[in-house]
Amino acid sequence: MRYFLFLSLLILTQTTIGQTDSLLDYVLKVPIDYSNPKLGLTTIYYELGAIFSAKKPTVFIIADAQQFYVRKGSVKQLQNSLFDSTFNVVGIIGRNNNDDLKNSVIDDKGNINWTNAYNIFTWQQYVNDIDAIRKKLLGRNGRINLYGQSGGGLLVHQYLSVYGKFVDKAFTGAAVNYYLDSESGINHDKFWEETCDQDSTFSIRFSQLINKNYFSRDLIAMLFQRQNFFVKPDSLVYERNKLLNLLLMNDTASINDYKAKYQIKDILSFYDSPDGIPIKVRLFEFLLPLLKSFKIETYKLRPDIENLYFSSLQLIEVFNKNQIKPIQINLDHLHLLETDVFILSGRWDHTADYRSQIALASIYRNHYLFIANDNHTFISLKNGGFYNKLLIAFLKYGKQDILFANIIRNCESYRWIE
Repeated sequence: MRYFLFLSLLILTQTTIGQTDSLLDYVLKVPIDYSNPKLGLTTIYYELGAIFSAKKPTVFIIADAQQFYVRKGSVKQLQNSLFDSTFNVVGIIGRNNNDDLKNSVIDDKGNINWTNAYNIFTWQQYVNDIDAIRKKLLGRNGRINLYGQSGGGLLVHQYLSVYGKFVDKAFTGAAVNYYLDSESGINHDKFWEETCDQDSTFSIRFSQLINKNYFSRDLIAMLFQRQNFFVKPDSLVYERNKLLNLLLMNDTASINDYKAKYQIKDILSFYDSPDGIPIKVRLFEFLLPLLKSFKIETYKLRPDIENLYFSSLQLIEVFNKNQIKPIQINLDHLHLLETDVFILSGRWDHTADYRSQIALASIYRNHYLFIANDNHTFISLKNGGFYNKLLIAFLKYGKQDILFANIIRNCESYRWIE
């Protein structure tokens, strides 16, 4: 069975989901809105990869609203593929999986109250849900370890910004953080520069495409953004030119094939369903730090950022009307934490720029930064069998241990060196 995994934007991944075990899956009642207890309670789920043992360290797998690899029945497999039997592995099936909660912001005519949706599905609610499960499993002062990638990695850092004193170690891969991009003047979306530097005619032909007005801007952006997940880096420029030429020829049959191949039809259908509500809230949170300087340049394409924009239009509208009051992550006190934090970055990541990952790592007093000669999903590290070895070694031993140093030594061929 195939499930949606959103890594900045949707990417399908193969995940085999087994039957849930009554000894491993649990339900917890939590506030619908922690800042407004009068709204009552809702239900979230969490699942263990194996029978809980108080003698083992506990790691929470953190997925945000636009990631779906942590599903009911999946955590046993995730324990076996990402970790090992020496950990208690906890997967949180977040509030975005609660149908009652999603339907509560839709009226009888199918209209969505985006103000209520934002308040219910904003990152602060997820962070408090995580902490509620921590206290339920380990007690008020119980300590945990955290793992998250991409948007889930950002949620790990958001949790650390509020409840970091309860975290021994945290491991994040390609943790999206556009606040740091914005503050540092970093443009993570390097599509235009990379493509035009290698083909000087691309900008001319793109201008011709825009003038012809064959296809909508949002579809063009989505086609080129999705291409990153289906084409090897060394073939990207060739495939971008091929796609642009088909668009210029108004070859609708081929473009429809691309829409199916790149799962765009599935994504748009998903976005239009109740499941799309918490996803759009999360994508808006990604984009928010960039909004102050964002604009679409008619004859220059930024597929990653434009996709976030087109996916977040309803939230941008209520934000512009001052109907929601977003709170961004506060990084100011993170340097005080004693938590060991591993920052894994991909040099060729088109979503989480390695430069802002350097900035993120520097915030933490006890950090270890590894910039891999790899992409957003760390294909090379995973194919080499080192992704989970790094994860296990860091969470098990910490960055000062010789056993962790040995694993790092074996990974040196995967490290990017300027």
